[in-house]
Amino acid sequence: MKCAALVLSFLSAASAFSAQSRLLSARGGASSARMLAVGDSLPMTGEFMVIDSGPKPLPAKDVFAGKKVVLFGLPGAMTPTCSEKQLPGFISQAAAFKAKGVDTIACLSVNDPFVMAAWSKDKDPSGAVLMLADGGAAFTKAAGLSFDTGNFGGVRCVRCAMVVEDGKVTALGLEKGGAFDGASSAESMLKAL
Repeated sequence: MKCAALVLSFLSAASAFSAQSRLLSARGGASSARMLAVGDSLPMTGEFMVIDSGPKPLPAKDVFAGKKVVLFGLPGAMTPTCSEKQLPGFISQAAAFKAKGVDTIACLSVNDPFVMAAWSKDKDPSGAVLMLADGGAAFTKAAGLSFDTGNFGGVRCVRCAMVVEDGKVTALGLEKGGAFDGASSAESMLKAL
């Protein structure tokens, strides 16, 4: 019974996050001063956290240098829109991305690595998508991808998707805050390749 109550509590909070994201999106949200653009280079000096037999740092340069990467960012792991609309497309289209020369499909979120690992285990047990935890939002802010939800959830990553070649953004789909209109979908990125 306690487990059911906990799940209902989580689902209620996730639904509120989705509603708050829509509200912030409608208002424009508070975002980074300068948003990322095609032609920009991603910050290569920072690191993400991943779970590999425990938490460990993964330098950004190891993810992007010399590689073609499809990176998508989202406001929060385990939230309804992220789990039901954005992430599934990247998982189901993994073979199509690989066929177009993509080395890595990666998901960026301002969450801790344990949350990202649990979400991956639940939604992507084959590990088609590399889950990049940016717990302190350092990479998200440096890349110009942050927006602030205030007391609701603090600084988050805008919903986005991009093709990154050797650290440089060659295609970019940005959504407004946490909204999802398809600009950051797997299908949009496949068309861009």
